[in-house]
Amino acid sequence: MTEALRAVPGEIAGLGNLVSEIGTDINSAAFFIGEHGKPAEWLSGPIIDDLLEPFSGVAAATKTRMSYLSNTTQGTGTELNKAAWMYHDKDQQNYAALNSHTMGLDTVKSPDVETQGVTSFYDSAVKYNKAKEFKLDEPQANKEDTAGLIAEVAPVLGDVNESIKSITRTAGQERDLLGECLKPIPGNWNEIRRIGECHKAAGNGMEACGDNLEAGLRRVDASWDGLAAQAFTTWANRAVAAMKWEGPVGRIVSDAFAVIADEIRAAVKAILTKIWDVLKSRINFTSIKGIFQTIARKIPVVGQIGEIIELGYKFANIIADAIGLVGKIRELVDKVKKLLEYLNDPVGKLKQNAEQKLAETVAPITNRVNDVTRKAAIAQDLARISQVNDTLNSPDAAFEVGTGHAPWSNA
Repeated sequence: MTEALRAVPGEIAGLGNLVSEIGTDINSAAFFIGEHGKPAEWLSGPIIDDLLEPFSGVAAATKTRMSYLSNTTQGTGTELNKAAWMYHDKDQQNYAALNSHTMGLDTVKSPDVETQGVTSFYDSAVKYNKAKEFKLDEPQANKEDTAGLIAEVAPVLGDVNESIKSITRTAGQERDLLGECLKPIPGNWNEIRRIGECHKAAGNGMEACGDNLEAGLRRVDASWDGLAAQAFTTWANRAVAAMKWEGPVGRIVSDAFAVIADEIRAAVKAILTKIWDVLKSRINFTSIKGIFQTIARKIPVVGQIGEIIELGYKFANIIADAIGLVGKIRELVDKVKKLLEYLNDPVGKLKQNAEQKLAETVAPITNRVNDVTRKAAIAQDLARISQVNDTLNSPDAAFEVGTGHAPWSNA
């Protein structure tokens, strides 16, 4: 004897409400990354200019994936609400209850055919709570933090540089030592870090959505069986995998951008330290009050040309060091650009040898991470990203409970 179909409408409606909420959360994540994942309009400079297009591209691609998943998820929530009405009078196995709560254009409503239109919410839905909190915290970044780094290296360095500019201008050739030495190195590293943090926040939010859908699927299992329930399980498992895939993607992007930011900051600090060491060797800083007069004696309007030439050689060496540091940063940036290229188009770029491609690309980033725990977390996230089918198999449409007699078919 065939067992009776199990379909508790209040549970299915509660699941539908949860799924609709998850779809709304995904839409928020899509809007968030599209709005905050792009570089600020003012961001520019050496090396950074090469990253602007990839930064914008990966934000747009991520938003597109999330938006599509949001649409299919919200559509599924709507369908589950309809399913609850279909099962309201389960023994009847018809659309009478659904049609009576649907506002449509059909003047004649047949109990054997679903009326197309807007269906009211099922009025006895069980509350399905989210297993994980969904949140999107917008990271903050200091637009100009070179000044803070100068204060860390030597609080008076900025004032000394301004004094040198004024005196050398009087001598007929103004020198901006800080500007000249830092020119080859990109600034605004915290904006790069901020963009990465946005990707991590959106990715973590998507991962929470996957956990919430997974929890809802587990809960409804005891209250719904049959072919429609099996079809929903298949849809949900694919959606969960696609949502969770975005978590490690966001974190790896954040890790990569953070390493670039750290390298730029370290380069700027190294150059500032070299400048400070040179100035300390040439100028008496025992009395800060007399710094300006000391510099004036070292770089007079007339005379001591050899002193000026010697300083010029020293700062030329510092500039050469800066250019060398930029070369190392550029090598890292090229790898990050390749990573973003993969994530922009995982369907086309990561279908084959995903794990090998990702490992080779991210190796320079991982090599710069000293913390063992963080290194292990990066390796784990890379392994999950390499499961590219998780995103390739993302549902291309909302779940449908079926037509005709399909919603009531038993397994």
